[in-house]
Amino acid sequence: MRYRTMLMMAGALTGSLTTPFAAAHDPRPVAIPGVAAAACSPEAITWAGKDVAIESIRWLADPVPYCRIDGVVRTANPGPNTVGFMIALPQSWNGRYLMTIPGGSAGYIVNPSREHLTAGYAVATTDKGSHSRGALDMSFRGDPAKSEDYAHRGTHVAAVATQTLARGYYNRSAMPRYIMGCSGGGVSTLMEAERYAGDADGFIAAGAPTSAHVQTFWAYVAQHVARDPARWISPADMTRVGQAIVAKYDAADGARDGLIWDPTQIRLSHSLFPFLSDAQYSTLEILAGGLPPVAGSDVAAPGFWFANPSLLGPIALGTAPPPWTDKTRPPLFGSTVLSMKALRATGYDALTQMDFGDPAQRNEDDALWARVGGYGYDPANLAAMQRTGGKLIMWTGASDESIPPAYTADYSDAVRARYGAESGNFFQSFFVPGMFHCRGGEGSPTYSSRAMLDAMQRWVEGGTPPADIIMTNSPRTLELNSTSNTSMYVSGMSLEKPVTADSDAGVARSYRICAYPSVSKFTGAEGSDVSDARNWKCTGMMKR
Repeated sequence: MRYRTMLMMAGALTGSLTTPFAAAHDPRPVAIPGVAAAACSPEAITWAGKDVAIESIRWLADPVPYCRIDGVVRTANPGPNTVGFMIALPQSWNGRYLMTIPGGSAGYIVNPSREHLTAGYAVATTDKGSHSRGALDMSFRGDPAKSEDYAHRGTHVAAVATQTLARGYYNRSAMPRYIMGCSGGGVSTLMEAERYAGDADGFIAAGAPTSAHVQTFWAYVAQHVARDPARWISPADMTRVGQAIVAKYDAADGARDGLIWDPTQIRLSHSLFPFLSDAQYSTLEILAGGLPPVAGSDVAAPGFWFANPSLLGPIALGTAPPPWTDKTRPPLFGSTVLSMKALRATGYDALTQMDFGDPAQRNEDDALWARVGGYGYDPANLAAMQRTGGKLIMWTGASDESIPPAYTADYSDAVRARYGAESGNFFQSFFVPGMFHCRGGEGSPTYSSRAMLDAMQRWVEGGTPPADIIMTNSPRTLELNSTSNTSMYVSGMSLEKPVTADSDAGVARSYRICAYPSVSKFTGAEGSDVSDARNWKCTGMMKR
């Protein structure tokens, strides 16, 4: 959709800034540490750009001295709307720009992570212009401007604005630029890589891609259970499902370590779960099978992998059997309810009104999402990033309970099919064993987001593509830091905790996470340590 170019450099910089910007682009960006070249004040910072309004400029000292700038970008066609942004500019800079994008429905500004500020990054973020009122409140989708900004435009204009501010503040014409996020933030990162390849040198998209059709799938699951409450599976029984699967498949990777490294090998059978009724097992089959296609419609969605489904029950099926209340309703379906009320009508009820076997209704659903933009992924769109030398890492939890991990595998397969061996020069994807949506999971690594950023830096700045990535499970605590009362996880925002005698982190270990389609297998000698990544090699292959 056409819209105005949001930001233009306002002209020569003033004050202590004397070096003009260079136009040349270094094919391998170099991080050159430096210090601020401008004062942290409204009088000194005058180069924000067209359609940008600076709302506050503050000098802060915790955890390191830095200048925080908050503002908005005005968007139009469709519009008007405003996209909020923040950039934190440390006095002692490591020479790099990092944008972290919030998940869910966004709508709030995330405070800069202490971890990233201490490391010296210029840290930016955006609310994506959704003005959402809750973590999964998609009711803004009925507004074309907000929907367009949330889908892709908002992150782009915020990236341009914050990079303009960073360049001026440090008087630096070029710097390695990274954009990362998980869930809705991962979706935005992928949209950036496909649509605005010039916005970063490295894109790290986690918990994505997905599609609008996944919301149709969530409604499909909810309707199946709502029509017969006997089909509901309790959280306790879903935990038992996971335990039975681990007991059967754990050793397939060469070691019993509590993790299933290749979830694609799992094959469900009712005999494996004698504690489930026929009605309950039908729900398990739907969760694993996805939204099947029907003749006359391409609307479909992959199912979930079952390597660690303990959270899948309450997230997809609710905490109590139907009829659900707002408190017991499945969160995934709750998001769909708000979307459909915005796109269709406030009285629309997918539990009773949607006929999932009718191709016309599925196509109508597809048309509604196409109208508001977003989710239009196509690996062909990575051609621009390939030409400019950009890099894309996709990663997801192999036990993601919100977005089926198969989306990442399908996208990865499509990239390799289109670009062949050349794809390895700009694209890699990874599955983290045991991990839930963006974080967590019994026995899974906790070092994932920082390890991915480190790997991306080595690739962008050093030219070394990541064939495997070593992670650990060092104890960490989530840093939920937002200027809204809605705090959503942003990939990379966590703090290390000291290891204590009562730590619940389990056995300390390291993990060798292999670039898909390779997968780790235990290759150590008999009696060697299964918790040591040196005893694991990328000799397996996911069986899809």
